[in-house]
Amino acid sequence: MTGDSKRELHAFVDRWRIVSPRLDDLRRRELIDVDVAERIEALNGAFEAALADRSDRKTSGLVEQQAIFARMRNAEPAPRDE
Repeated sequence: MTGDSKRELHAFVDRWRIVSPRLDDLRRRELIDVDVAERIEALNGAFEAALADRSDRKTSGLVEQQAIFARMRNAEPAPRDE
């Protein structure tokens, strides 16, 4: 590692050392100030859709998903434009 790289790395770590407590405070304030009822209402439609969609399924789809991934791994890569 060159001297410049080490200085950049140290500067990066120093910036995170300064910013990290501020980000923790911000996260803590956001968690304290959250309107739980509003968030539940905002997500309610997604929960309802997920429950309704599962009613006619016999599986979770994980096996099918893994089969698709396996086919993708074994497929020929698409030619790249260079």
